[in-house]
Amino acid sequence: WACVEVEPKDAAGLSRARLSIAVTPGCSHNRLAKVAPEVLFVDVGVPRKQGRVNIELLGFIAFLLDLQEDQVKLESGEDSKGKVVALTGLKQDKRQLIWALERKAGERHDAHFAADNINAARNFYNRDAVKRRAEVDEFQALRDEALLAPAAPMSNVLLGVPPAKKPVTASWPKRGGSDGATNASASPRKASNSAAADGPAEPSASADNVGEVTAAPGGSDASGGEADGGAPGLGGLAAYGSDDDDESDDDDAAALPPP
Repeated sequence: WACVEVEPKDAAGLSRARLSIAVTPGCSHNRLAKVAPEVLFVDVGVPRKQGRVNIELLGFIAFLLDLQEDQVKLESGEDSKGKVVALTGLKQDKRQLIWALERKAGERHDAHFAADNINAARNFYNRDAVKRRAEVDEFQALRDEALLAPAAPMSNVLLGVPPAKKPVTASWPKRGGSDGATNASASPRKASNSAAADGPAEPSASADNVGEVTAAPGGSDASGGEADGGAPGLGGLAAYGSDDDDESDDDDAAALPPP
C-alpha cells in the first residue's frame, strides 16, 4: 500500500505520515471515493480557483482522521490533481491508518472548509474585528498586571478574585499571677460581698497623712466648727433640736407646780 507511508514513532509515541491523493474538484459534496493501493481518490465540492481545492482537501482530511488543522499540510501538488499530504502527531501505525480511511470511504459530507477559511480571514482583517481584538488584548494585559501586583485589593474585587482567607485563631484567658489577684478579677461581686460582711474598713494611718485635716464642705473643718467666720458648716447642725431635747423639755414642764 503505497498510498500511505508512515514513519517510525518517536520517543513520545507519535509518528508522521504521507498520503498520495488524486483530487476531483467541482463535485457537489466531499467524499473519500476509493482507497486504492497506489492512491486515495477524493472528491471535493468546490471549484478549482483561488486555491480553494487545497484548503477544502486539507480540512476534509483533518475531519476524516480527527486531527487539528495544523497537523495537516500540503507537501506537493499545489496546482495539480495529484497531491501529497503530510500528517504529523499520529498515534496510529500504517495498518490502523488504512483501516480508518477505509471505514470513511463512500461517506458524503458538505463542502464548507474553504468557505469557513475565507470568512475567518475576512473577519481577521476587518477593521472592527481588529479593534475588538486590540481591546481584548489590552484588557488581558491590564488584568494580568493587576493580578501580579503586590497589593491591589480593589483590583482583585473588580476582577472577581476572591480575597485571601484570614486564619482563625482561638483566644484563651491568660492564667498567671497570684491566687488572690485571679480570684479578685474573676469574681468582683464575691469580693464586694465579702467586704460588706466584714464591715466598713478603717482608715489606715500613714506617715504622709498624719496630722492632715480634711476640709468639709462649706468652709468648716472636720470637727464641725466655723472656719474664719464663714458660713456654718456641719457644726451648725448642733443648733437644731432633736427628739431627745424635746422630751427633756416636756419632763421639766411637768415637774413645775401649777401657778
